Amino acid sequence: MHYFKRIREALQEAGFSAHHSLVSWTGPVEKRARELGCDVDSVLALTGRAKVHIIAHSMGGLDARWMIAKLGYSAKVCSLTTIATPHHGSPMADWLVTNRKTARRIIAWLQRMGLDVTGLYDLTTEASEARNEVLSPLEASNGVVYRTWGGIAKFWPMFAFLKPKYLLLKYVLDEPLSDGLVPLRSARWKHEYFQGPLPWDHLGQLGWWTPSRMAAGEFSPRRFERSVREFYVRIAREVSLCVE
Repeated sequence: MHYFKRIREALQEAGFSAHHSLVSWTGPVEKRARELGCDVDSVLALTGRAKVHIIAHSMGGLDARWMIAKLGYSAKVCSLTTIATPHHGSPMADWLVTNRKTARRIIAWLQRMGLDVTGLYDLTTEASEARNEVLSPLEASNGVVYRTWGGIAKFWPMFAFLKPKYLLLKYVLDEPLSDGLVPLRSARWKHEYFQGPLPWDHLGQLGWWTPSRMAAGEFSPRRFERSVREFYVRIAREVSLCVE
């Protein structure tokens, strides 16, 4: 499922060879990483290039990290830029899988329907810290350039379905800065990788506008979407300076 809104087209119009990946929606990180590796191999075969630059959103950043470090793709990836990736886990995932019987029943019901939602467990704080412990030694000197961005969203302009999660993160789970889903603290990963905060919620980072943004004085969907696309073009230009 591709949910970046016209980002690929903007990159292509700017002169970049841009491609979407196709991985299981809510599968576990290791499975999604293998699928991403197949996509990387296909892109390299198609373009004839030696390496790719990866821009990953949310859980996609975890997939890319595992693929690079554990599946031997450091020689095929020049840079990884993650946006709102829960590198240190999601308190929301912790809350869902450990504290609420209703949530656990919903997860079990989805699994009985044949939907793989085990990726949710990979987003918990415990699973994320265990994964970081495994990956960090491999990432320390693999030659890949890592860059991260996180979101600091305001309550009124964000998508309506994110607002309860934002309030839960802020007032119950002690995460005052988030994009409505991923805390800034988790998205930063490491201080030396962090490029800065984005003023958009979790879906706004992908170019999706909501009428709620009029509360912030943004009455033009086109202007908003253009600013997001320009951000991705900026990323591409910056990482293109990486020597392959």
